[in-house]
Amino acid sequence: MNKENDILIDNIDERIEAFLRGNMSAEEETDFKQEIKNNPELRSRAMEMASLIKGVQRVETAKEERLIDSVNNNRKHKTHPIWWWACSAAAVVAIIFGVYKERRYNMLDSTVSPYYTEYNVSDITRGETDSATISHLYALFNKIQDKRNVSDVIKELESIYASIESDYTYYPFFNDIMWNLALAYIKDDQMEKGIILLEKLKEENPGTPIFNKADELLKKLKAL
Repeated sequence: MNKENDILIDNIDERIEAFLRGNMSAEEETDFKQEIKNNPELRSRAMEMASLIKGVQRVETAKEERLIDSVNNNRKHKTHPIWWWACSAAAVVAIIFGVYKERRYNMLDSTVSPYYTEYNVSDITRGETDSATISHLYALFNKIQDKRNVSDVIKELESIYASIESDYTYYPFFNDIMWNLALAYIKDDQMEKGIILLEKLKEENPGTPIFNKADELLKKLKAL
């Protein structure tokens, strides 16, 4: 059994090495990259070899730099074959990071998605508040649910949140702003900021529905 495992590992290592050395055809390389995404064992092994190669590359680069300095600082040196290994190693790392990032996003989005609220402009009560301003605020809230990248929404909501004490326009929507900004933070993987806002919502709204929602979401986040 151990011999069979050794053969399997050798086969995996040979394929990874062929990829890192650039010895695969374009079709083989495409298939291999897809397999890295779908095969945890291959992905883990590729990561180990990529890290090792990057370390070797740093050592080789340092040696080359010392040699160049000793001969002629202005002479163009020959590219070391390890450069191809380093580039391919970086590609493996990028693929693995991409897979992790995608899974992380899906996990966080699925965690907060049950707490999204659809905000309708027709719900705005005309009066002291500026209906155009509130319509814009509702549009920001809805973007958190609809958009994958919410960095621009976070930036704008942070500005509104910071101005609430001096701008009465937004004051009636204080809890909504905190709640949606917390959801945006979590979706954007800024977990600590989201948790701070949820804790504040609980502190300022004891015994209310939003307290219960914040408490429920916090428990889910802490269980991740």
